[in-house]
Amino acid sequence: MSDIIFKGFSLFKWFLIFLLLIVLSCYFILRGSLLDIDGNETITLLEHSLKIERDVQGIPTIRAQNRSDTAFALGYVHAQERYFQMDLLRRKAAGELSGLFGNKLLIKDQKIKIHRFKDRAKQILRNLPKIHYRIIQAYTNGVNSGIESLSNDPYPYLLLGQQPKSWELEDSLLCVFAMYFDLNDELGERKTSLAVMQDILPPQWFDFLTPQGGQWDAAMGAEQLSEPGHQLLIPEVNLPDNLLLTHKSKDGPQEAAALSAQFLPGSNSMAIDASMTPYDSAMLANDMHLTLRVPNIWYRASWFLNDGRRVSGVTLPAGSNEKIAWGFTNSYGDWDDIITLKTNADNTQYFTSEGWKDFTIYNHVIESSTGKNKKHITVETIWGPVIGQNHKGQLIAHQWIAYSTQAVNFNLFELEKAHSVNEALTITPKIGLPPQNIVFADDAGHIAWTIAGPIPSRESKADEAQGWQKYLPAKDYPIFRQPEKHRIWTANNRLFSDEKLDIVGFEGGDLGARAQQVRDGLRAKEKFQETDLLAIQLDNRGVFLQRWKQLLADSLVPANSLKKVSSDKKLKQASLILMAEVLSNEETLNAHPESVAYGLVKSFREQVVNGTIGWIYDSLEKKEPRLFKRSSLDKLIEYPVWELMSKRPEHLIPAGYKNWDEFIIACANEAYNELTNNGQAILAQQSWGKLYKTDICHPLSNAIPGIGLLLDMPGSPLTGDRNMPKVMGSEFGASMRMVVSPGQEKNGIMHMPAGQSSHPLSSYYSKGHQDWVDGKASPFLPGETQWVLELNAIQ
Repeated sequence: MSDIIFKGFSLFKWFLIFLLLIVLSCYFILRGSLLDIDGNETITLLEHSLKIERDVQGIPTIRAQNRSDTAFALGYVHAQERYFQMDLLRRKAAGELSGLFGNKLLIKDQKIKIHRFKDRAKQILRNLPKIHYRIIQAYTNGVNSGIESLSNDPYPYLLLGQQPKSWELEDSLLCVFAMYFDLNDELGERKTSLAVMQDILPPQWFDFLTPQGGQWDAAMGAEQLSEPGHQLLIPEVNLPDNLLLTHKSKDGPQEAAALSAQFLPGSNSMAIDASMTPYDSAMLANDMHLTLRVPNIWYRASWFLNDGRRVSGVTLPAGSNEKIAWGFTNSYGDWDDIITLKTNADNTQYFTSEGWKDFTIYNHVIESSTGKNKKHITVETIWGPVIGQNHKGQLIAHQWIAYSTQAVNFNLFELEKAHSVNEALTITPKIGLPPQNIVFADDAGHIAWTIAGPIPSRESKADEAQGWQKYLPAKDYPIFRQPEKHRIWTANNRLFSDEKLDIVGFEGGDLGARAQQVRDGLRAKEKFQETDLLAIQLDNRGVFLQRWKQLLADSLVPANSLKKVSSDKKLKQASLILMAEVLSNEETLNAHPESVAYGLVKSFREQVVNGTIGWIYDSLEKKEPRLFKRSSLDKLIEYPVWELMSKRPEHLIPAGYKNWDEFIIACANEAYNELTNNGQAILAQQSWGKLYKTDICHPLSNAIPGIGLLLDMPGSPLTGDRNMPKVMGSEFGASMRMVVSPGQEKNGIMHMPAGQSSHPLSSYYSKGHQDWVDGKASPFLPGETQWVLELNAIQ
């Protein structure tokens, strides 16, 4: 027996040794792709020697003698810290992800190839101003030098069995094109969805489900399009029978309301002029809401201009140069059109205002890491690519500003040199990126808003069946500056109701509840410190859901509840009492980790949405799954749903219920069941933070089992939600928070999720992440220098 034990122990010992050797081998392979952050490197492509100083979080401060060398250094650190993520961005825009991940991403690449962004990037590159071309050339040289400086390829390539390809000049343009996918409607889904809805629903229902605004509006100009609710007329006619077939009744399961759970890529931005700050300068705050990944999409950096000013912020978009500060929010303007094509009998030609034209055919080869390359064909018109057929079987083309030669450029570089808001406003109409609300503040105390990015000239349309012909000239760009009330705010909401709205449009943007809380936070005081604006960014009060809490509480009054549930054995009196107790314990709603009432009320609202209006969207999506996308139309669904809750018309009582009261109690019980797993859990213990946590992952986490333990950020309880300034979901939220007054950067604030480096062995891999979780007022500028890397030019 002892011999068997000894042999077993010996085998186990050798297994441990073998396992240790594997771990050590992996460690040293990983170590080889870790960058040097201290020391000296000799570089052949530099004009002058430079220094890259890093603080404890790995935030670089670049000290170079000219802009080209600064661009080289920035490319160098980007590549060493983030090359795999950079590669994913360019491949995403070019439709080349199969080259890394094989044929499982072939369909995705085929959908991307329709845009021909790589060809468009090359065309734009040929026409870049010389000064921008030199900067991009230097940046590209820096990227490739940074990759070559590593002992091993970045570890994701080792795990995938791939080798990184060199960075090309057009790849930086492709990264901007990739932003169009996140910030615009790449296939015109909102317009095709509206067309389906308009053709299938009776006119009264179409009008009811497509409100233009209401009481949640928080525009900077005229605040509402009309008095709340006055535009909404409850339909008097029934819906088509083919839709009624899918109407959910109380006998059918209520699904969790994914309809209302969609997060909106966007941001908050606010500015106050000098009359409201402790300085002679204005103050700006910006937090951009996007899908959260490891590493973060933005990279913090700082460098110096020739005149000695320091530029600090996140690359590419937002920051300060000691004279001006700027930040972005997505505009949700009218940036595309669907063109219904009139074609000849064999679909080889289409009709334009100039007569018949041949379709243009493009042949593509999609390379795969498996070696099984795929040929693909796309078809284009003068407006843009043919994207298929509409619900009537007609060919349709998509006209999108992303196809314009003005769509992408590097005029954003010019902002870093601007000295005032007025100077910055002359630059923004020339900037090429997905059109954004851009807010400025300067050291003279001024503030302003405008649009950065190309704006179509709707007046240039030949007729309604044709696309636009021209883009808005710089002199006609909408501007809002030095407001009488000293405040500017944007939160992806409708900003104006005057001619500015006519120019920009409003397509699929936010309801406005979030913007109202931002606005009201700015109106609450006459003097602000940086921490005061951060507090607005971190505001997680559930103001939007407060009336829903009241509706639920009123419906749970015991005397009434007994009458409402006595006829239905499935509705438990105990659950109603428990819900009433939870609501009574929390006077106001907050998306706080300890709150139970917040999750309950949110779920209740979602059940009501699904049972009244949501099922209509679901039915249309089932009927036309290719052309109708409910998420493109549901942002203002609150208006028709609440109108039904307020008026409770008898002819629209949801199927299967005797009255509206019975329906509301059924929704309350469905919310209870969702939170308690059908009564198996104790409601009072189902707090917001227990039910939902952050899930910020590395792109490889899902591809390689177990690696997420090494690469992902630790989960933390959610402390926000949608429809409030502190937007937060499990994988979505503020990708950075910034508060800064130009010239007072030393008092500014910035933090972001994850960290600077993508390498898990980096000493600052997750540094700064906890500050973001905690909402800490971390310094805007890099801290004390910890490491210095000198890049020496060969003279």
